[in-house]
Amino acid sequence: MSIQFFAPRSSTGQQVHLPREYRRSVRWQPQIGDIFPDFTVRTTRGDIRFWDYAEGHWTHLFSHPVAFSPVCTTEIAAFAGLRDTFARHDIRHLTLTGSSVEDQFDWHCEMEETFGVTIDWPCAEDPSLELSRCFGMLHQKEAGDHMIRKSFVVGPDLKIRLISEYPMFVGRNSEEVLRVIRAIQMHESTGFATPSDWEEGDCLIVPDTEVEARARRVPELRILEILPYLRVACCAQSGSVRMPVGHGVRCADNLSDTGG
Repeated sequence: MSIQFFAPRSSTGQQVHLPREYRRSVRWQPQIGDIFPDFTVRTTRGDIRFWDYAEGHWTHLFSHPVAFSPVCTTEIAAFAGLRDTFARHDIRHLTLTGSSVEDQFDWHCEMEETFGVTIDWPCAEDPSLELSRCFGMLHQKEAGDHMIRKSFVVGPDLKIRLISEYPMFVGRNSEEVLRVIRAIQMHESTGFATPSDWEEGDCLIVPDTEVEARARRVPELRILEILPYLRVACCAQSGSVRMPVGHGVRCADNLSDTGG
């Protein structure tokens, strides 16, 4: 296993290698917007190099403590149950855990037989926990020498778009992982922001005048003002605006159209 830190790519796509002295003096802390470092790792699908696997796709890199554990079993089975939906939106998974590839193979067979799912993405081993330490997946006050449940969403350009962390005893919501990646994809393709509790089909937030100007050129959209600083875009054919608020959904039929 090898790790390549501080090897970002320039605007022309070439790798930029910083001097060794500088690399040794800086401890990398993953942040949204960083290019995720390259590494090679042994997985249930053979050895992979992260950049080769992730570039050009949306990648959900996530850790869990260990194979043959109850919460982890439900997580992997849930992601496998949505495999077609993730694939439709060009989202790949890569799992990292301290258990060996051989143990994970046996574990996956049990899950596939029990839940009727197919686990077809690479699940990597990190027995030395070297990668886990580098990526901030070890929180000793919470989990000792086991990984917490940490997720990175990495975009097609290898930049980190999302970082989330869960304690060992709380399983991730697979549909929430899908929802937030779809929201990020929506923003990157349209410029719109998404409100709290947004689901596909809900109205979208117009974050600035540039996005609003583009939206007004789309006949299928109408722009509505809820507050002076809160404007939303919705389907022009819709008779009401589905705007998630708090624990429910507000259907506003009397909002004023700001005009074209």
